[in-house]
Amino acid sequence: MQAPVISGFRQLEPAPRRFLFFVAVNVVSWQNIVGPAMVLFARKIDMPESLVGLLISFMPFAQLLLLVTMPLVTRFGPKRVMLWAWFSRNLICCIVFTMPFALRAGDRRVAWMVLTVAILGFCVMRAVGSGGWLPWLHEIVPDDRRSVYFSTETAVTQVINIAIMFVQAWLLAGSNPSIARFLIIYAIGIAMGFMSLITMSRIHGGEPFAERPSFRDEVGAYVSAFCNGPYLRFMLTATFCISSMSWFGSAAVMYMRDMLKLHDSMTMTVSAVASVGVLLTVAPWGRFTEHSGSGRAMFKSLTGHALSAVLMLVLPLEGPWRAAGAGAAMTLAAVFCSAFMVAANRSMLNQTPEDKRIGYTAAWTVCTSMAYGITPLLAGILIEHFRLPGFRTCFTLAVATGFAGAVSCLYVVPEGTAKRPTVASVLHPSAMTRTLARIAAITLGLHESNRDDRKG
Repeated sequence: MQAPVISGFRQLEPAPRRFLFFVAVNVVSWQNIVGPAMVLFARKIDMPESLVGLLISFMPFAQLLLLVTMPLVTRFGPKRVMLWAWFSRNLICCIVFTMPFALRAGDRRVAWMVLTVAILGFCVMRAVGSGGWLPWLHEIVPDDRRSVYFSTETAVTQVINIAIMFVQAWLLAGSNPSIARFLIIYAIGIAMGFMSLITMSRIHGGEPFAERPSFRDEVGAYVSAFCNGPYLRFMLTATFCISSMSWFGSAAVMYMRDMLKLHDSMTMTVSAVASVGVLLTVAPWGRFTEHSGSGRAMFKSLTGHALSAVLMLVLPLEGPWRAAGAGAAMTLAAVFCSAFMVAANRSMLNQTPEDKRIGYTAAWTVCTSMAYGITPLLAGILIEHFRLPGFRTCFTLAVATGFAGAVSCLYVVPEGTAKRPTVASVLHPSAMTRTLARIAAITLGLHESNRDDRKG
């Protein structure tokens, strides 16, 4: 059996392959600037948990700019807009290198402001350009290759993540890594961000629209997405599910650092191991999504994610096994979160009309960004005010909303003529046991969809 990156890469056309090269370089920049190291950096300079939650929320909240940047994409084309925005975001992020001077000011709030401005500028300019991301993919990736593309993209991302996080773990080794080590991580990220411009420039497509709709028509396409009943229900359900996973993701890194007392290098090692898990399982989950549909894949993956939150919730704070337990919970959460997003993105693109792809993808991004943005803010406030009970509340909410969202996916996500189960059949103990067994089988590559003689 070929590695998921190789097998998926061979099934794609040249343009999607070049986009994957861009993704690979871009991930290095992304992870070094706004990945888990950002949270550890913020806590290193004693930034309060509520402000850390604000940092995490900058990226999704900035996506709301899509409401006013849609005309840029249609007039100048996704490629040109992304090139300009990606250059600007890396230039602005260089503000972070004034951190040593800010720390010498004697007031930690100056350092907090430097990191906040650097991350906010990065996120805003990224949001300006990201409006072209999904329309560009919609243009160059055929309908029957979208699950392959997204699963391969996820695999590529995880391969890069593994290398990045092990390097970060090495850079942050020791009980008290210096500010200079964090700035080295940011220097790598910004340098690779500029390099990503070269890979992006070599991707075909992304030209200005031949027939550019008026601003009124673009807004109409955006509004029509919210007026499309099935699509609106799908977006709201996916948003609820993403919020469920964000309760876990927003708290997990701080929980390992502040409650489990794991060193920063151990936290990054755990994150690297989680990426290994995603790399080994994303292809089987992608094949299952094509075989059984996005609805069932979203149901099973979100159920698995809720169970990973249960594991983190019951993990003891003391003892030699706390690192292994946290690693298992983080790995399972990463595996099932990636599987869920592959299925959700596939369903979203399949429901997007070709003539309204700007409006529909903008509506999707704006809607799901609310979950990514609001949840970390609330999590940060809970943690800052209640400490350990706040962490436990976050994990409990991840469990409760995860199971509720999983069941909702079976009834909301369109799957053609597939027969939908009843609520009673889903919640029956024997059905739940079979579901858990199938989740394990899919993850381990033992499901029938993973056999070579099956198509899709």
